[in-house]
Amino acid sequence: MGRRSRKRYKRPIRRVRRLPKLFQCPACGLPTLTIDVNTQVDEEGFEHKSALIRCLNPKCGLRAEMSEIPSVFEAVDVYAKFLDGFTSGEVKVVYEKGEEESGEGQ
Repeated sequence: MGRRSRKRYKRPIRRVRRLPKLFQCPACGLPTLTIDVNTQVDEEGFEHKSALIRCLNPKCGLRAEMSEIPSVFEAVDVYAKFLDGFTSGEVKVVYEKGEEESGEGQ
């Protein structure tokens, strides 16, 4: 006489959380904001980071540059710093509106 067999439970597969690549634009409200972080190394070996922030929405065209970013910052951290500066008016923002498509001739 053997023991009663136990039911085997499957372990749930945990998803690996990744940092987002698109963020919500504070001007138009759409999730079309991209942040490109550039790293430059000095002759002395120090890292200097700068970021280019662009909205991919052609009707909005928000564009900003941030320099002197700490070397430990990622795109998420730059976005948080950008939002703080945008709401307080410290960050210089340029709106470059792209060419809008027209429905003529169709």
